[in-house]
Amino acid sequence: MPTGTSRSVPVTMRDSCSADEWRTRVDLAAFYRLVDHHGWIDLIYNHISARVPDAPGQYLVNPYGMLYEEITASSLVKVDLESGEIAARQAKAAETNIAAHDLHGAVLTARSDLQCVAHAHTPATMAVSAMADGLLPLTQTAMGFYNRIGYNDYGIGSDACERLGRDFEGCDTVILRNHGVMVGGRTIAEAYVQLHNLQMACEAQVLLMAAGERRSIPSQDIIDSYSVNIEHWLNRPNGPRDAEHCVEWEACLRMLRRRGLDFDA
Repeated sequence: MPTGTSRSVPVTMRDSCSADEWRTRVDLAAFYRLVDHHGWIDLIYNHISARVPDAPGQYLVNPYGMLYEEITASSLVKVDLESGEIAARQAKAAETNIAAHDLHGAVLTARSDLQCVAHAHTPATMAVSAMADGLLPLTQTAMGFYNRIGYNDYGIGSDACERLGRDFEGCDTVILRNHGVMVGGRTIAEAYVQLHNLQMACEAQVLLMAAGERRSIPSQDIIDSYSVNIEHWLNRPNGPRDAEHCVEWEACLRMLRRRGLDFDA
């Protein structure tokens, strides 16, 4: 028999969590990398959260101080939804952003059906958030949000966070006035796809207004019809709300892997 001192094998984050949680971690880390890829970042600020599938009272989010390009499945911290305290972390020095919990905790508590919430303030979304009329149905992409978007008046403190939770009632996307946006999804894929669509709609609106052109808004019948169709599109098999397979999401994961990014580490 061989003799000698046995060495313990370090337990990795993947080893210490369920298969469902690990898949959520990988998808959430990929979301961060996609936001970085598109240039929708703001230094170390902003946050994207995902509910832990087998522990709905907890959610995953980025540790404070990391750039989006650094986020991996293992680096995400697990936060208690009620207290905001870190329940599990990979690095001992990891900490959360209090502002992240104030926002995400309020929304995830108010909307138990949402798995993922993304907060961003890109120049385009900030510009639209400061427009008195908000997002207008000027383009096909913008029409997809018609009657499905809420608005949150700017504020700070606990009252503002409680109000944010109420503003998410009946809609999955909320424009934070003079601030940015928060987009929720029943899947991580849906939150990403809808953030992508919202960003495009806001960019188009800003470009049109900067050009000084007269606005051409489709008829109400067309807007209403497209608004109904977008629900079918979101709910279709292999669409953004399909928890097992989403063709848009899988295409994005392939792109990240072709670039050799280590988000699934």
